[in-house]
Amino acid sequence: MRIVASSDRTRKEGVMTRSLLVVLLVLLLAASAFPKGNLEQRPFQMKEDFGSEPLYDGALQYYYYIPCPTYSWFRAFSGWVPGDIVGARFGIGDASTGGWPELDPGNCHTLEALRMLDFAGYGTVYPGLFTVEFDIYCSEASQSPFIPLWNSGPIETHHGWNYIQVDPPLSVCPCCEYDFVSPCIIVTMTMVGSAGGYPAVGFDNISTPVDLGCEMHDIGCLPAVYPRNDCCGTEPAVHSGYVGLSPFEYWPPLGFWDGADTTSDASQFGHIEWVLTLYMTCSGPSGVEPCTWGRIKSIYR
Repeated sequence: MRIVASSDRTRKEGVMTRSLLVVLLVLLLAASAFPKGNLEQRPFQMKEDFGSEPLYDGALQYYYYIPCPTYSWFRAFSGWVPGDIVGARFGIGDASTGGWPELDPGNCHTLEALRMLDFAGYGTVYPGLFTVEFDIYCSEASQSPFIPLWNSGPIETHHGWNYIQVDPPLSVCPCCEYDFVSPCIIVTMTMVGSAGGYPAVGFDNISTPVDLGCEMHDIGCLPAVYPRNDCCGTEPAVHSGYVGLSPFEYWPPLGFWDGADTTSDASQFGHIEWVLTLYMTCSGPSGVEPCTWGRIKSIYR
């Protein structure tokens, strides 16, 4: 009898163990589906890279640089697993933040370089552990299929502003086939390092400047409006977020919330944008710059 009782107990314990493992697996999968809960998010202060930027015809970017009074606050996300992807969609004719002029979508089709912000830079200390790769695609109105245009290969990012050269420069003219009026490209960054975890990817920050009482405006000529909307074409909509663990597992990407937002619908501070800039050259005339870099530099030097 004791042997039978022990066997029954063993079977019950085995069933409970398997059930617990299943529950844990479900929770892990749920956590990995949207990284807000398992990523570390910390505020950092950084100054814009005035005077060091490459000289091209123009640029595209969506993040806010809110001087407070001269440096801006950003949010750094770390704690990635290998395969995690951050992505952003850029329309060539979109209005950019940072004082950049609107590019002529009919002429500005050459991508020269990318710039992103890393607050850790451990890849240069531990090569191969925290490596990333950039990919560029064009899409048909944000729908599949996505047409691959370029892959950077493995990159070890360093602390601060990282400039990634697109060599040779990339023509995004294939994207005009889908939308000639304002061709769109998608940029992704995949965590391919064996350890993941880092880089500490920079996103803009809305809550800290608000809490500090800073004037809510972008460093250029566009106001910093918050909260951003997350969909449906209403400006200022969010353009970037978490793509998933495989190419375009989620598209549009899942938006990252400002870490201080305590609402259930991101209605307090809203979604934040990946700190990413695309530098472009044009084959013909581009738009007139609405406010000069010289004036901006003299104000926020």
